[in-house]
Amino acid sequence: MSKSPSQVTSGPITPVISGPKKDKEVLLFSGLIVSLAVIIGGFWYYSSIEHTTAAVPDRLTGTEVSNALKGTVQPVATPVSLPATKSQEASQTPSAPDIIHRDLYFEVGRKGLTDEAKSIIQQQAVLLTNDGDLGVLVQGYTDRQGSAGYNLALGLKRAEAVKTELMSAGVAEHQIKTVSLGKEGVLCIDNSDVCRQMNRRVHLEIRTIGQEHMAPPVIATTPEPSASVETTQASAEPQPSSEDQSSLSEILIPSAGAAQPSDPNGTTLEPASGS
Repeated sequence: MSKSPSQVTSGPITPVISGPKKDKEVLLFSGLIVSLAVIIGGFWYYSSIEHTTAAVPDRLTGTEVSNALKGTVQPVATPVSLPATKSQEASQTPSAPDIIHRDLYFEVGRKGLTDEAKSIIQQQAVLLTNDGDLGVLVQGYTDRQGSAGYNLALGLKRAEAVKTELMSAGVAEHQIKTVSLGKEGVLCIDNSDVCRQMNRRVHLEIRTIGQEHMAPPVIATTPEPSASVETTQASAEPQPSSEDQSSLSEILIPSAGAAQPSDPNGTTLEPASGS
């Protein structure tokens, strides 16, 4: 009797999958995981861009852009103007020009001042009275009509009229100097009315000179003694008394019984007598 092969029994056996079907399932699972990762990364990227864009204003400086990219935006500082000090206000105050030039115009052959000229003189007089170091040169001019001598005299009259008006407004006389150039100082040489009107003028030139250079120096004078003073001094000298005068006469005039002087040889000298 032959023996049959022994039978081995075991538990349940899991089937093994092999071949192309297994590779397809692995690829599908991997693609699903990669797609999910891409979707999550894209969502995170776009959400961060929207947050940064909303936090950054339309116009930023270079520093603010750098801070915005870092996620922290610094507040914009607003400059505040501080009140100026007295020294700054004094430095910002416009100073008067060194030299002021003004022209006053006249009618033909006239030395009288117009209303406009008087108004200009009053304005300049305020400057001169407020600053004693200012001086004004008043220059009289005429047009080319007439002789040179006549125009010199007319130009001086116009300058003197302006000087009188300045002094009436309170300007000191030593601050004013007048001169006439007549028709030698014409600006315009044609014969038109506009040109002649331009030449009939008085020019004011105001500048800082200094009081010590304008006012004449004060010289102290000592009064000479008069004849009455000399007479008083002579009468004040002491005079000799009557007793002193009698003693002086006794010394100068010898008495009758006095001995006459003699020479060294013993001869008596006689007083000389007139012939």
